[in-house]
Amino acid sequence: MDLSKLNPEQLQAVEATEGAVLVLAGAGSGKTRVLTYRVAYLIDDKKVEPYSILAITFTNKATNEMKERLDSLLGENAGVWVSTFHSLCARILRYNAEKLGYDKNFTIYSDADKERVIKRIIANKHIEKNGFETKVAFHIGNAKTYMISPDEYRTECGDRDAMEICDVYEAYEEELRAANAMDYDDLLIKTYLLFSEFPDVLARYAERFRYIHIDEYQDTSRLQFKIAEMLASRHGNIFAVGDEDQSIYGWRGADIQNILDFQKDFPEARIIKLERNYRSTTNILNAANSVIANNRGRFDKKLWTDQAGGVRVESYTGEDDRDEADYVVRQIASLVRGQGYSPSAFAILVRINALTKKFEEKLRFYRLPYKVYGGFKFYERKEVKSLLAYFRAIVNPRDNDAFLRIINTPKRGIGDSVIEEIATLSAERGISISDVLFGEAEEFLSPRSAKKLAAFKSLFDKLLAQSRNMGLGDFAEYVAEEAGFFLAFAGDKEEDISRKENINQLIGEIKDFEKENSGASIEEYLQSVSLVSDTDEIQSEECVVLSTVHSVKGLEFDVVFVTGLEENVFPSQSYNKTTAEIEEERRVMYVAMTRAKKRLYLTCARSRFMYGSTQYNPKSRFLKEANVTRPATIPSSTSVGTSRPFAGGQQSAVEAPKRSRDEIVRSVNGAAADLSKLPSGSIDYKLGEKVVHPRYGVGRIIQITGDNASVAFDGLGIKQFNMKVAPFKKA
Repeated sequence: MDLSKLNPEQLQAVEATEGAVLVLAGAGSGKTRVLTYRVAYLIDDKKVEPYSILAITFTNKATNEMKERLDSLLGENAGVWVSTFHSLCARILRYNAEKLGYDKNFTIYSDADKERVIKRIIANKHIEKNGFETKVAFHIGNAKTYMISPDEYRTECGDRDAMEICDVYEAYEEELRAANAMDYDDLLIKTYLLFSEFPDVLARYAERFRYIHIDEYQDTSRLQFKIAEMLASRHGNIFAVGDEDQSIYGWRGADIQNILDFQKDFPEARIIKLERNYRSTTNILNAANSVIANNRGRFDKKLWTDQAGGVRVESYTGEDDRDEADYVVRQIASLVRGQGYSPSAFAILVRINALTKKFEEKLRFYRLPYKVYGGFKFYERKEVKSLLAYFRAIVNPRDNDAFLRIINTPKRGIGDSVIEEIATLSAERGISISDVLFGEAEEFLSPRSAKKLAAFKSLFDKLLAQSRNMGLGDFAEYVAEEAGFFLAFAGDKEEDISRKENINQLIGEIKDFEKENSGASIEEYLQSVSLVSDTDEIQSEECVVLSTVHSVKGLEFDVVFVTGLEENVFPSQSYNKTTAEIEEERRVMYVAMTRAKKRLYLTCARSRFMYGSTQYNPKSRFLKEANVTRPATIPSSTSVGTSRPFAGGQQSAVEAPKRSRDEIVRSVNGAAADLSKLPSGSIDYKLGEKVVHPRYGVGRIIQITGDNASVAFDGLGIKQFNMKVAPFKKA
């Protein structure tokens, strides 16, 4: 095959086919090209059977892109197994679920499904604590990351609600098992257990996959590493591509040490660096590298580009967040109307979803088309989840959550008392809700409930019969019509119109899936939907992208605005406690900056209205580190930016600052892990508690995040305090 399009380092990586290889691929260095060319090279030049090649990506979008590129290189890539980690595990488990006591048609619960089940368990246990389901969901995810059982986690949790948390965790695990369901974490855990407990199964897959490729290696968890290590145990050919400077998913369990310790895990490994950047100008790279050089846990890389100079990186400080938003959108309008840029050339990046509102207002004012990403995903919308729940119930009759969702959706006069009676019978008799409705327990329903449920049972029988006779797309349309979705949203209110549009969009996407996957089953479609990630929903549309940084990782734009650059915003106050946390925030900043191809703007505001109050935060340390307050310099050579070199010029990396399990618990997802617990030595305030302030009087605590509290005072609004030094006391 023609390898002339590869630079020398890329070619070296492609031709390094045997043993363990780590490719350090800096931002914009062509890692996807290297991965696809290497797979094609193995097949075309080395005559390796496609069946024995595995390529693991981190998003469905990346999977589809790799498949398309392989098609263009080979004409046909049938037999190459290209998938995400979770899809790989789901597929393996479908074939082997019975060994672990599951039916092959098990349901995969999304994060939203998980919280819904947890919320129901909490209600059944009569636990009344604000935000408790969020706390429990985090702790369950944290426990599963380390494969810790409910009993073990009681001593590991470190939260004053540990007993209740673990009681809910235990009940959640029981419900999953009874419902023949797994959540995202289970897909990895059960695959690891499958390989550990059934060596013959592992031997079959380890023998099959002679060459294993892993993209975005810096984002792998320890459990994912162990699964990959198991799969490579027979042939030892593992090819990992990643960039430790873009490791930004620690809060999801990603372990940066996997990439930093690659040579420790595979002592004979080769390390190849891709340091040429094809995306950004030198001015953008200078600023990005100036920021990331402040991190200790990284390899020695010197990114360079031949796109010398370019437009200088601009910084702007708004008087407030409205002024900041106005500046950003005026720049976009000017470039669109004055220099011919398309709206799709722009990305406005925020650290948290709460910052998008002001930008949306200004984009509408300037009549610029835009789309928001990183917030409420399409597949998590209520009407979409409800229609998909019909599919889930048909495929997996033991899925109690699906049945509870659809029994009275759309509304058909089945009240809460009837649903409670069904759920109680199910729990008392240890059977599924479908067994209560259609099986032996039906006779124990009260006559009133049986009458109320008759129409639903008739509907479900009809849908079940048609599911065997209709194509996927036609069946989706049939379910929406027969179940009453179109009738329920037939009104002319904006909400009804929006929900009907969402139903029609879902049906259209199901039909597209059917076209692209001839003969696909309902089970296959549900699996593809259940594993959709944040980035998958970003489409190529003629609109400005307004997004969180995490949602655009892997994408690029001509013009990027990194906004909200104030301390406690970016870096987030929840990630500003330990060296490891601030280094991850710095990597998020680096990822944001390196999305830019031609122009980069860094903005902040002197005051910002957030969470019901005006905040005054100093400028982000990242602005100073970017060194853009003076004109960017263009070096005489094409080498820009360096990280701290290592003793003796070795290729190995220094260790990233370690995080203890407690630090991970505290730092994840805006401190959602512990919504009411404060550090040792501080006063033990709780949500909803009244306090007295010497100046503002009596107030009530309405939010606690880390050391900070939001307190609502009558007639004065909401004010922010650090509780370690706040001059208030309990009322």
